[in-house]
Parts: sequence; structure tokens; C-alpha cells
Amino acid sequence: MTTPVEKNEAIVTLERQMRAILDVSADGIITFDTLGFVVGSNLSAQRLFQYSPVELVGLGFSALFETTDSFDQINAGMLDEAIRVTAVRADGKRFPVDVRYRSFESGGESRLVGSIHDVSAEEESRAQLHQMERLDHLTRLSNRSFFQETIESYLQGVDETQQQLGIVMIDLNRFKRINESIGHSAGDEVLRTVAQRLESGATQAVKASGGKLTIKVARLGGDEFAVVVVRIGQDDALLQVDVNAAVDHLLAELARTAFFAGDTPMWITGSAGIALHPRNGRDYSTLLKKADAALHHAKSSSSEVDFYRDDMQLTPSFYLKTEVDLYAALLEQQFVPYFQPRVNLEDGRLVGAEALVRWQHPNKGLLSPGDFLPVAKTAGLISRIDLQMLELTCRQIAYWRHTGAPDIVFSINVSEQLLKSGRLLSEIERALGAHGLEASCLEVEINEEVLMEDVVSAIEELQAVRERGVKVSIDDFGTGRTALRWLHDLPVDIMKIDQSFILDLANHPETQAVVKSVIQLGQGLGLEVVAEGIESSEDEAVLKALHCVTGQGYYYAKPMSATEFTERFMKRA
Repeated sequence: MTTPVEKNEAIVTLERQMRAILDVSADGIITFDTLGFVVGSNLSAQRLFQYSPVELVGLGFSALFETTDSFDQINAGMLDEAIRVTAVRADGKRFPVDVRYRSFESGGESRLVGSIHDVSAEEESRAQLHQMERLDHLTRLSNRSFFQETIESYLQGVDETQQQLGIVMIDLNRFKRINESIGHSAGDEVLRTVAQRLESGATQAVKASGGKLTIKVARLGGDEFAVVVVRIGQDDALLQVDVNAAVDHLLAELARTAFFAGDTPMWITGSAGIALHPRNGRDYSTLLKKADAALHHAKSSSSEVDFYRDDMQLTPSFYLKTEVDLYAALLEQQFVPYFQPRVNLEDGRLVGAEALVRWQHPNKGLLSPGDFLPVAKTAGLISRIDLQMLELTCRQIAYWRHTGAPDIVFSINVSEQLLKSGRLLSEIERALGAHGLEASCLEVEINEEVLMEDVVSAIEELQAVRERGVKVSIDDFGTGRTALRWLHDLPVDIMKIDQSFILDLANHPETQAVVKSVIQLGQGLGLEVVAEGIESSEDEAVLKALHCVTGQGYYYAKPMSATEFTERFMKRA
């Protein structure tokens, strides 16, 4: 028989145990009376709101939370799911929290207990990732996808707002040669300066127009920049005059002074092509293509600026010659795989390699993808190049397996054309079978932009590939518009962070915060995260500190021929 004293001692012991449990909870817990005043809290709540236990007691619900619902409404209609509200600290600082409520009886009185989870870090990560989706992280200008959103938003409202617009494509003259001579890191610094000068030129143009122009600058990739000039008014002739004047400001600012790579001065100029709405088109795609055609015409005719005209071909003449050469290259198997190693950042151990296409042109020598893939895509030949690369890569893997080389995974790039063809799985199975290879030796890389073009179909196709045993990776993550809501559903194993985030990472703390969020996001989804474009020990050290496990880049090795890759990495295991 339990005595009253023993019963009271048991109650006191239980209360102490419950207090201890509540105090070790990471979430804040606050108890309110029926009037909405605090009657109790745990240590986490006290730390969260920066009040002492005594200071918290007696505070009203509205002093701690900003919400459209009153305390009585919440108390009367408690929900099972958490609700997100704004909490207020003792110093007045506001922060987002998720709160769950429960009611209970204590000593014959009703109480409401709230479990409070701080989601500041989550919100900050989402904000950083959202920014990552919109900005080019080398120059901090709008990226291609956000530029498209901006244009389409303007186009939807031009009739109501009585506005006109012009799209300008700007390309740097001789930048490829300059980039090759000074190195990629110095070239990236030049691109940052170019971006700053274009922004400055845009500001000057707006000021010179008396504020009637709105100008947005974007980087589409490489040394290709785009500008939208929006004008108030409906006069087509004046639009051309104003856009031309704005471009003059942009190009003049670009060439104002020399650029420096270390102590070496260099002069960089630009060419521009312009398309006007509605004269040259009414949608983003048409206007961009025509601005690009005008740009090509300007460069081929040695003009600084050209407006699009109907007599301009959308494809320059050299595209036709390149297309003819591409057909010959496919027939004569002039495409060859070059291999770049993927390493474990902790010990430098080789864990994989990416097969990258090169064109051994009979007259021009070894060509990089940027020299021919845009033409191949336009000509509808890119999937045939993909298939030739798949065959050649599998043939080389089989040779290495036969010679007892290290057993690593090789990745190949898959284009939008091949992904949409419905042949990806069957072609992979054919190549693996022809060379007696297991599926685990292969990985397919899909560019982030390609993946999101038709995400439902992509999921179905890649799921089938993955079920076959072939790994799937998202390439160039951060340059496109992958919707966060799709990441849980995408059948991928690997997330490759685009090199624009990694280059010179050690000197850019704001980019480090973004990369950290991406790494945590990927690893939280169970993905292997690979950093592309590592070029220095300093950047490698930052990535190690951010717990990135795998990387590739020129710091370890440039893409190399199969012969050189064999000598360096594929000796008998």
C-alpha cells in the first residue's frame, strides 16, 4: 500500500524527470495559461527567446509571436501539423519558427503547450538556393534562366504598361585567345570586371535617358552577355535610337581602360546584336535568336553593333561548313574520348573519371566541345555524337578491365536529344553487352537545364536506367533552375556542383556559404556531391572543410587522351 508521502515523492520525482527531459529537448517548449500568458518554459525556449525563466513567466502570447491568429483562435482550433510563424526575441529580433500546440489539464486548470522549432537556418539555406537559381555566381549578374523570366515578365505587360523593349547580345572579341593565354582563373577575373563595367554602362545609359529606360544585364555563359533595354513609349523609331544609345554606353564603358591580368594590360572590346520588340518578334526565344543572328553578322562583318534585319540568316555561313564536317567526323570516327579523373578529396585516391568528347579535326587539330557542340545541337547530330562516345568509352573501359587496371566508374554526358529519344536505356544495354561490361562501371551525366525541360519524362527514362544498375548524376548543378520540390523525386545518385561556384572559392566567403548549402542539401538527400573545377589547393581545402568528399578539376589533371590516362592512372591494380 502506497502512503500519501510516498505518492507525493513519486510525483516530485516524476516531475523532475519530466523537467530534465524537457530541458534536453532541442526545441523550445512554452506553456500558456487560458489567457495566453506564459506559466512555464524549458531551457531551449529560454535560449531561443533570450529571456531568463523568470522574465518569460507572465509574458503574453503576442509578445513572443507575430501571427494573424489570436491566442484564443489557436487555443480553440489546434492543428496536428506545425504552423510557421514569426517569433520575437527579447532584443526585438524576429526569426521564423514552426510551432505545434497541444492542450492538457494541470491541477484542474487548462494549459496550452507549444513546441517551437527554429527554422532560421532552413530559411536561410532556401534563400541562398533561390538566389543561386537566379544569379550567375561568377559575376553576380542574372543568369540565363532568370534573364528569360525577366524578359517574359516584361513581355506579358508591355501592352498594359505602354512599354517597348530591345534585347541585346554582347560577345567579347578575341576572349577565347586571351583566356587561353592568361589562364582560366585570370580569365574569370576579367569576366567579373566586364560584368562590373557593363553594369556601370547601364547606369550611365539610364541616367543619360532621363530615367525613361530600364536596363538589366545578364551573363548567359562563357563570354556571352545579354541586356534588355525597356523604354516607356510606343514609338518604334525612338526605341531604336534609345537602344542604340544605350549599347554605345555599354561598349564604351567596356573599352574605357585596359584590363589587367596581374601586371599584364589587355584591351577587350565587344560586339553587339540587337532585336526589337515587336518589330523582330513577340516572344523571348525569337527575340534572342534574332539578337544572336545580328551579333554573328556584326562579328563577321567587323561591325561593332548590328540591328537584326530579315535578310540576316539565323545561322552564319560557317555553321553550314561545320555541319558538313560533323557528318564526315561521324562517318570517319574523328571524335575521341578524353578522360578527366575524379578523386577522393581526403586522400587523393582515384574514384572515377569523366569521358569528355574531343574532335580530332583533320585540318584544325583537336577541338573542344564549345567549338562544335552548338552546331551539332542545331543540326540534330548531338545524339549521334553521344552514341559514338558511349561506344568508344565502353570499348576503352573493356580494354582497361582486360589489362587489370583499377576498377573505377566512368561517366558519359547525355544530351537532351538522346534523353528524349527513348533510346537511352537500349543503347546503354547494347554497348555494355557488346563489350561484356557490368552496368556498375557506367554513370550518365544529365545537365541540370536538360533535366528540367521535361522533368516527368526525364524521371521515367532515368529511373529505368538507374534500375538497370547505371548511376545517374545531375551535371552543372546551380546553373539552371532545378526546382527544389523535384529533388526528392529525381532518380539521381550524384550531384555535381558547377565549376563557376568552385573557381577561386577560397577568396569568396559569400560563395562558400552557397556551396555549403548545396553540399548539405545533396548529402541530406543521400547523394554523392562532386565539386567540379577545382584548380588550387586553397579551394580544395575549403571544400574539405565543407565536408565535400569528391572532386575533379585541373588541380588534379586536365582531360587527357586514353593513352596518357593509362600511363598516369590505369596501371595494373
